[in-house]
Amino acid sequence: MAKFANLAYHAGMSAEPNELSVSKARDRFSDAVNRAFFGGEITYVTRGRGHRRAAAIVPVELVDRYEAMIDLEDGRIARKRLADLDAGRTTPVSADEVARQLGL
Repeated sequence: MAKFANLAYHAGMSAEPNELSVSKARDRFSDAVNRAFFGGEITYVTRGRGHRRAAAIVPVELVDRYEAMIDLEDGRIARKRLADLDAGRTTPVSADEVARQLGL
């Protein structure tokens, strides 16, 4: 969650998120989407007696940045795994073997 808040901050988005219950979010969905799109606001959708956060309506730029960050991390991990294979520090395992080990 901290990475998401950091992304929101650096994207110039609202640091004070709104919270709406599922029923209120349904009634105010269009407004929440407009606040995300035009104002950069995050609206958390809560559920249950404890008002636990279940979902969020966020500006698409925030999701785009998050996905780019994940892609960079996936690339870093892949490069490390390939370097380990090239250096002989690990051995490849076929997809069939992994499926067998997992009982699939």
